[in-house]
Parts: sequence; structure tokens; C-alpha cells
Amino acid sequence: MLGMLARHELGAHQRKPHVRQLVYVALPGALLLALANYLQSGYPLPGIIVALTAVLMLGAAFFMSSHEKLLTMAESLLLLFALLASVALGLLGGIAGSGILWIYAFPFLALWLKGQRQGAQWSLVWLLAMAFSMLAASSIFPFAYAYDEKFVLQASAALLFYSAIALAYNFSRSQLEEKLYISEQGMQAKNRDYVSRLELAAYQDGVTGLPNRLRLLDILSREIANAQERGHTLLVAHIRLKKMFETANLIGPDASDKLMRYIAATMTATVGSRGIFARVRRDEFVCIYRKHTEDINASEIIRDVLAFRLEYKINDYAVHIDHTTGVASFPSHASDAETLLRKAAQAMLQAQFTNQGLAFYEERMELQFNRQQLLFVQLHEALHKNALSLHYQGLIDLQTGAVIGAEALARWIDPVSGPIAPAEFIPIAEKSGLIKAFTLWTMREAFGQLARWRAEGLDLFVSINLSARCILDHQLIDDVRGLLKEFNIPAEAIVLELREASFADTPETALQNMMSLHKLGFRLSIDDFGTAHTSLASLKDLKIDELKIDQSFMRSMATDASSRAIVLSTIQLAHNLNLRVVAEGVESARAEQQLKDMGCDIAQGYHYCKPMPADVFNQWARSWQINRRAVLSA
Repeated sequence: MLGMLARHELGAHQRKPHVRQLVYVALPGALLLALANYLQSGYPLPGIIVALTAVLMLGAAFFMSSHEKLLTMAESLLLLFALLASVALGLLGGIAGSGILWIYAFPFLALWLKGQRQGAQWSLVWLLAMAFSMLAASSIFPFAYAYDEKFVLQASAALLFYSAIALAYNFSRSQLEEKLYISEQGMQAKNRDYVSRLELAAYQDGVTGLPNRLRLLDILSREIANAQERGHTLLVAHIRLKKMFETANLIGPDASDKLMRYIAATMTATVGSRGIFARVRRDEFVCIYRKHTEDINASEIIRDVLAFRLEYKINDYAVHIDHTTGVASFPSHASDAETLLRKAAQAMLQAQFTNQGLAFYEERMELQFNRQQLLFVQLHEALHKNALSLHYQGLIDLQTGAVIGAEALARWIDPVSGPIAPAEFIPIAEKSGLIKAFTLWTMREAFGQLARWRAEGLDLFVSINLSARCILDHQLIDDVRGLLKEFNIPAEAIVLELREASFADTPETALQNMMSLHKLGFRLSIDDFGTAHTSLASLKDLKIDELKIDQSFMRSMATDASSRAIVLSTIQLAHNLNLRVVAEGVESARAEQQLKDMGCDIAQGYHYCKPMPADVFNQWARSWQINRRAVLSA
């Protein structure tokens, strides 16, 4: 019977706009009706009732519709307002009894908001209320409008008729929509399935189900268009997982795929609806993060976008994955998807190059990155063509004043770019993997030069810098053993300098290599001592022979009592451990005298000489020794 047994309730996402649309229409209409009744002489009461009821009930319904849990109450409040307004109009009659003309929309309203069953129930209540207001109210309330009996009969029939029409229309509409929907779905089911399969293969990552790079470009283009229209900002975070190749080899391919699914689930759950993730390479993801302002706050990004801990238990292995992230933003850095993705990836590479967890794209950074790539190519070619050179800076025994050694320092003059500072090209060698070839070249040149000096009667030792990556090389010991044999020099004449930061979390391979170097006779030195946090256990267990005090303390020692205290404490500590102390960066006679008074063993710096080519250093060293003997003779 007119769908009374059917269920046609709408979802919350459909009901919310219904409520708000009705408020937008009903509130102005009710206020206009109230104003008309109020201004009509002799009928102020209906106008006041309608106006107050409209403002209180419709306003409350509007705000309640914002919360899904209160949506049903908002609908009921709307219908209750319509019911009360209908009763008031029916009871009071309105202008010349015309109030009854406004009430026939109620069943349509109830069915639209509540569906067939609940709408019919509200309509029944409305019919009973209207029957009471027209038939019995005049005998109870003296202010009730007195309707003509024939009018009441016709109006009652009209109420029933419009209610039936509303029920039939709403049911027919629902049935028609349902049939059309089923028909359409049946016709398109195969096509959708076919298209979805194609899209799955072409646009989704097969392991995680996330969009791939091809799909990402389309998504990002749409997000850029939406953000541009709304005046919002987009952040694109390019995330690279660390050591995934090693982890995959450890746990196996199936477990590796499982791990990737876990990682994807963790990241998407952390960002939620604020962002979209895609997997663009085996160990790389991209997140598109929506923001309402152009302000990019690092702490906010870390908290909202990167606040995920990638720790899992896979096949009884405890797996922890670190990540490096680069961030670029629309519209600050780019206005198209391709460029934005490229700049986010570039920021990620820069973060990786500088050992940072997070980096934001900067134009300066792009220029620097491009220069680094150019220098990498040029450095590779320079090593291949033997276009680098070594300069040597003297090491002076502070007690005797004699030249007892030299530090080998690499220099590079590119035929196109000119002189390139070691502080610029050595980090490139370390990060790019050229450091092994560079170190082997340095040792070969220094070993060869030391052999020539010793053959010429110049009894010196040579200090050579050794990077943290080289000390991890399994081939290192065989390489240096071969060089010692090739140039026939004693290992005791070589000091290998390692930066203090290299001793943080020293792996087993590094410890074994250092012990092997010590057994071969090489002297080991901690370079830039005082700039990191070397433990006393390291000084004892690693068989260190020498501490080299960082030049930053030399520069401030003359004027800063704290620097002098640190230098003195370092010298005393080293001597208590039977270690030799070298002070680098000595640039004045005053600093030299202070170091002598403190008992420092060796000094190095511009006060004695600048780094110079081997042949010039040879002449300088001989001249220094001659002048020293002359001073002693005098």
C-alpha cells in the first residue's frame, strides 16, 4: 500500500544537505509570513508565534545538522516546527482563514526528510493535529478560528488527498530511481570491472595497492587545480626508506612485500584524509598533503606527515626502517605536477646528502645540488686522469723546533672551474662512493713521496686523512699492506688520521680494521679532537697513538680562558694515556709559546708554513732545519 512496507531511508551524507536546504528556504519564508500576520491589524499573535518558533527551532536544526549524531534530531526539529506552524495556522486561521492554505506541503516535506515509512507516520500525526485544530479547537480555545462546516469538510478531504498524493509520488519516485539504478549498474558492471582491472594494472602498485607514479601525476594535477581554485597550499613529501635492499635480502622477497604493505598502511593511517600516498619506486613513497595556508612549518610537517614509526616483527625479525624526506610546496616551488615532484625528490636527495632526516626545497639548494653533480663528474674524471695533487704542511716538534713530519692535503685545480676547495670536493667523494678511489690515490701519492724523501735523506713521517667509510672497507688492510710492500717504507712512518665523529657507534668491521692497522705498525690519530664526544674507553680500546686538537680551540685560546682550559686538559689527558698531542691551526708565536708551556708535543699551522707542493716543501724543510741548527749553534 503506497510503499508503507518499504524502506527508503537516505544516508547521512544525503540527509545533511536536505536539512540545510530546508532551513535556507523555510526560515526566510516563515519570517515573511510572520511579518505579514504581524502587520495585518488584529493578527499579531500568529506572526509572533511563527517568528519565534522559526528562529529558535530552525536555527537549532541548522547547527545540529553539522553533527552526524544529531542529524536525526535536526530533521525531527524541522518537522516539529512545520507541525507546530501548521497547527498554529490551522488554530488561529491566519488572515481571513487563509492560514490553512500554507499547510499542504507538510506531507511532501516529511516524506522528503524521513523517507516513506517515517514520513507517513509524521503525516498521520499532522492529519490528526489538523483535524483537531479545525474541528474541536474552537470549542476549547476561545481565540481559535471558527471554520465553516462545509469548508472543514472540503479541507479535510484535501488534506487526505494531498497526503495520499505525497505518499504515492514519493514511493513512485523511489521505485523509479531504484529501477534505473539497478538497470544502470547491471549494464555497466562488466565495463566497470574491465576498466578497474586495467586501472589496477596501469595505475596501482601491485604490492601495496597505492597509486603508482603514473597515477600520481594525474592525482597531483587534480589536487593542484583544486588548491589553486580554493587558494590552498599543497605539500609534496618525497620519502625514501633506508637500507631496504639489505632488509629485503635478510627477510626474503615475500616477507619484503609484506613489510611494504605494513609500511604503506602505517603511513596512510598516520596522515589519514589530509593526504594521499603513492609508491613511486621500490623504496620510495610520495605524500600529497593538503594545507590551507602557505606557511610551511617544519615541526608541523614532522608531527602531521612524518609522525610514523616503521617498526615491525617480520618472520621473527625485529625490523626498524628509517627514512629521509624532501618537501616541496605548491605554489611556492612549482605550479605543475612534474616540476613539483622533481623538486621534492631533489630536496630528498639533498637531505640524504647532508645526513638529515628532512629538507625543504630551496632554489639555492638546487643550484648547489647541480654543482655537486657537476663536481662529481669532474672529480671522477680528475681521479682517472691523475689531475689532483698533494700539498704538504709541516709538523714541528715543539720541544726541539725540528720538522719531524708533514700532513698530506689534497688539492684540485680544475681546468674549467679553477681551484676547488677540499671542503667542497671531499664530502662529494665521501657521499658519492668515490672516496675509496680518492683515498687509494692519496695514499699512493703520499707513500711514494715519503719513499723519495727518505731516499734523499729527509727523515720525516707523513699524516694521511682516512674517512669513516674507508675504515669500514674490508679491502683496506690488503690495500695498505700492498702499498707498504710496493714502496718499501715502514708503517711506523705513516700516521692515519680519523675524524673524531668516526668513532660514534663504531661497527665491528671498523674496530677490526683499526686493530689490524695498529698491528701492521701504523700510528692512529684522532683528528679534530674536542669537536665530538669520544669516550675514554675508545681512547684506550682503539689503540690510538695521537690526539690532534681542533684548530677552533687555537683561534680562541689567546682570548678565551675556557679554550685554554680545554686544551690543557686535553694535553694532560693524552699524556696520562701515553698519547702524543698535535695542535693544528697555530698561527702566532704567542700560541706556540702557550702550547710549549702546556707541554704540547707537536704543532702545525700557518705560523710555520702553508701547505705547499712536495718539491717546495722539500726545500722549505731543509731550509728550516739549517736555520734551526744555526740558531742552536748561536
